[in-house]
Amino acid sequence: MKKLLHYVPKPYRIMRSACLQLMLVLLFGGLSIAKNTLAQEILSKPVSIQVKNQKLESILHKLEKATGVKFTFVPQVLQKAGALSISAENESLESVLNRLLIPQQIIYLVNGNYIVLKKAPEKGSSSRQSDQPAESQSVDITLEGTVKDETGEGLPGVSIVLKGTQRGTTTNAQGAFTLNVPDQSAILIFSFVGYLPQEVEVGSRTTFAIQLVPENKSLNEVIVVGYGQQSKAKLIGSVAQINAEQINNRTNTQLSQTLAGQMPGVTVIQRSGQPGASGGTIQIRGVGSFGANTNPLILVDGIPANSFNNIDPNDVESISVLKDASSAAIYGARAANGVILVTTKTGKAGKLRIGYNGYVGFQKPTALPEFVNSWEYAELLNEADPGSFSQEQIAAFKNGSDPDNFPNSDFPGMTLKKSAAQTSHNLSISNGNDNNQYMLSFGYLGQAGIIDKNQFDRFNIRLNLTSTLSKKLKLTTRLSAIQTIDKQPAPPATLDFNDMVGIINQTVRMPAIFPIQYSNGDWGTGVSNKGTSVSYLRNDSFYTGKTTDLGANLRLDYTILPELKFSVLGGYTQLNGRDTRFLATQRLNPTIVLGPSSLAEGIDTRNYRTIQAFADYTTTFGAHEISFLGGYSFESEFSENLSLSRSNLPTNVITVIAAGDASAQITDGSAAEWALESYFGRAKYAFQDKYLLEGAIRYDGSSRFPTNQKYALFPSVAVGWRLGEERFIKEILTWIDELKLKASVGTLGNQNIGNYPYQNVLNTGFNYAFGGSINTGVARTTITDTTLHWESTRTRDIGLEGSFFKRSLNFSVTYFNKFTYDILVSPASSVARVLGFTVGQQNSGKLSNNGWEFTLDHRRTIGDFAFSVGGNLTYINNSVVDLGVGNITQPNGLVGNGSTLFLGYPMNLYYGYETDGLFTDEEDVKNWVNQSAVAPNSKPGDIRYRDISGPDGVPDGKVDPTYDRTVLGSTIPKLSYGINLSANFKGFDLTVLFQGVGGVNGYLNNHAGWAFFNSGGVQRWHMDERWTPENPDRNAGYPRMELISNTGTNNATNAFNSSFWILNGSYLRLKNLQVGYTFPQEVLKRFKMANLRMYANAENLFLLSQYRKGWDPEINTGGAFYPILANYTFGLNINF
Repeated sequence: MKKLLHYVPKPYRIMRSACLQLMLVLLFGGLSIAKNTLAQEILSKPVSIQVKNQKLESILHKLEKATGVKFTFVPQVLQKAGALSISAENESLESVLNRLLIPQQIIYLVNGNYIVLKKAPEKGSSSRQSDQPAESQSVDITLEGTVKDETGEGLPGVSIVLKGTQRGTTTNAQGAFTLNVPDQSAILIFSFVGYLPQEVEVGSRTTFAIQLVPENKSLNEVIVVGYGQQSKAKLIGSVAQINAEQINNRTNTQLSQTLAGQMPGVTVIQRSGQPGASGGTIQIRGVGSFGANTNPLILVDGIPANSFNNIDPNDVESISVLKDASSAAIYGARAANGVILVTTKTGKAGKLRIGYNGYVGFQKPTALPEFVNSWEYAELLNEADPGSFSQEQIAAFKNGSDPDNFPNSDFPGMTLKKSAAQTSHNLSISNGNDNNQYMLSFGYLGQAGIIDKNQFDRFNIRLNLTSTLSKKLKLTTRLSAIQTIDKQPAPPATLDFNDMVGIINQTVRMPAIFPIQYSNGDWGTGVSNKGTSVSYLRNDSFYTGKTTDLGANLRLDYTILPELKFSVLGGYTQLNGRDTRFLATQRLNPTIVLGPSSLAEGIDTRNYRTIQAFADYTTTFGAHEISFLGGYSFESEFSENLSLSRSNLPTNVITVIAAGDASAQITDGSAAEWALESYFGRAKYAFQDKYLLEGAIRYDGSSRFPTNQKYALFPSVAVGWRLGEERFIKEILTWIDELKLKASVGTLGNQNIGNYPYQNVLNTGFNYAFGGSINTGVARTTITDTTLHWESTRTRDIGLEGSFFKRSLNFSVTYFNKFTYDILVSPASSVARVLGFTVGQQNSGKLSNNGWEFTLDHRRTIGDFAFSVGGNLTYINNSVVDLGVGNITQPNGLVGNGSTLFLGYPMNLYYGYETDGLFTDEEDVKNWVNQSAVAPNSKPGDIRYRDISGPDGVPDGKVDPTYDRTVLGSTIPKLSYGINLSANFKGFDLTVLFQGVGGVNGYLNNHAGWAFFNSGGVQRWHMDERWTPENPDRNAGYPRMELISNTGTNNATNAFNSSFWILNGSYLRLKNLQVGYTFPQEVLKRFKMANLRMYANAENLFLLSQYRKGWDPEINTGGAFYPILANYTFGLNINF
């Protein structure tokens, strides 16, 4: 095995020690939180700052970073303040504020950890104001109330002004306020940075409960990017982000499904509804390789995720997707397929907060195929194979007089449940003061399957702790644990399948003419004389999978200067898995007993470690702002697995491995490791906050490549121009709030090619006999290329985004071009297999993904009614450009490997014959081109295959597989889109999400697509849409009935891959519908609650598609599948 990059474990010992100390602190003292810091303590904080000719808002931002306090104000307060300069060295914050604000006629109020700025009542007065509002000279009515944010938390520092006057106040640390007004006609204006202002008429009320709505696309919105955060206004990379309010209340069991339809350029394809199974394939701007893994890099708080889909959505603060080189190049070698950044919640200073979010409900399949009755099956079988059943037998099936011999069995109804329970509960506790904040979360998800004995349970616990160790030192600790338990039914021993989806496949396969259970209690033996899907669920077999995912993440931030911060991040994750599969013996009847039994156990362990160090420097001078980030990262992972099995256990009750037959024992195991060393940097420059320039670079070294190819450089550069800040737009087009033009170019890498691709590995399992015994042997089976290197993706982006009419209307348009080169390709048929070796992969392929992204949204508030509507649309063109050593010119003129990849066509394609309907009669068969090479016994009702080419490149009057197959479609959508609707009115809220794809194909074959496949069942659409002599429709939806063996095309005319079977996989899905009600504060005060919301939610509620009846368009299968599930739940959010 190749020696990995040098690794020094000492930092991890330090991390473990620090982690233990933190846990002890939390255990014995973490819940003893002091009260809010007094105003004088805040104002006495030392400040060092050097600023020349900068805006007051920029200076306040620097003071926030230096002291940890927050300034809040309405924009009008700073309007008259010009460019200012100030110099201070270890001076108190109070002194700095007095020197800075008094000349500008601005006063301030210390409220908890906030400093509220106001216009001074008269020139020259003291800058500091007491916590109590000045009394009005004319007081008739005293008002009181609370102001909360969108989550129900109190908002401190909200400005409340009596319209048309200077009279006003601000909310305290709990969001409460008191204000005197002259009469009931008074109108209050509530405003806070980042939220839409609200005007409220006093009327006869004296108590108010106000909830502010976040300002859409606010310039103050912060976007999480690689190794930091960035203002959306100055962001020039292609980054999409969704926040907690778009994640936490969804009832998806898999976190990836939360992304579907919500982000441009992000496509989530869900192929299964199985509880605990993968939530779907995530594609970011297309599929980026045909030689390496195309999954995006997913980081949770800066650490790669073991189980992204098992993160509790309630713990997530935001999810950002980095799509272009300028935003993702900072992650270099693993960023070619995009980067997903998950940020979890942290505690907040202030009072103790206790929150609960839970729901209960049920789920059911979005679609299930319907099958014909037994007598209909018998009649159809007579069409396919005349004489199979007599009329008397068909009548016996129909009248049900002899269910043992002529049943009408409902295998789907007896195997699959109509609905199954689903529930989730999350309890969070957070608290903190200025020095320590924590968030502790407990979560549970329980999901029953729609098949008996199928249950998935997930337990989550997370602790995020932030500790200010000194004025310059801050430690952030994130600890998490996830445990999943997956229970599934399994079939009895000796079958040709051993899992749950195989049982569902048998449900699709089994015709209604076979009995489920005889009147004497014996089980029906089905098609293969080994039972049916129902009997498989009534045996003692089982599967249990258990995983434990542990994570520790410590980050230490040292503020060397106000402009310079040094950070060290250490992370460790451990994923342990164990699965047990027991296949029991089962008695079907006195003569058939399935066995012997078998027991298989598997153990997997994966350990990941990383140490990262980086420095961030940001400063401004005049109209210039510059920022530099530089760092180093080392990562390594070791994984191993062990499997063992024995058969012929004594009973079905004893299911321990030692009880099995030792002579039939099978053991296996393997181990692998990799390491990655990286240097990275980023530089940003802004002039007048209008002209933006950014560059990023990463230098990666991977153990997966040979020494002379181990390191590679991945650079990017981006530029931006905020046209909306130009005077010629500001003064003329005043309705434009923001308008930005941006462009980027760069290179990203892909190292997801296996751990030892360039090394001549010796493979185990080649045992040999020598000296009368079996000896362990190994063999080299592949000739590898020792010059393998990185797959690389060059990306180009250009986009325009803007906000109009006080940011009530927002849009973005982006063009992207991703060109991947040096893709790993197997020579395949271009190199013969000789001497028992296969030829390994080489860097020679090229692939293109280009397209457009569009977003448009509008938000408006009219009195108590607020609504928003938004949409996103992505168009992608995926095309294979070159296969290099795999370029083979096919006889039909296409260049490719002859089956799955062709130049000029997309990946993931279907390849077969074009068709032209069905033969209507014998004359039609005679007059059609000669298709005997494909279907030698064509009859009326069979598929007409088109002659599209020949030896000379033109149709030659006959159809054959050499010249007449072509590309028929692809599973990669050309279009993906989402439509979001939301509304709020007096505590009631409504959210609607539509999601869909277009320009995509699907395929159902074998038991799922064809009647009588391997003696299988017939779906109702087969019968209803079939061709018959009485209905000789050329465009019938199904050909004549025929028997199709499990070898498919050996004896069947119509079972070839052809355009007749390729389906339109486009769909529009009502992905989410939620209705909620938030109780008014007057009611909650009696129960000392901060927030109470009840809601009803539905996922995958409605579907429009042209797919086969009874099948969800995201399912492509031959019969082994788990239906996509819709869920309907009722939930409760409570905060104290």
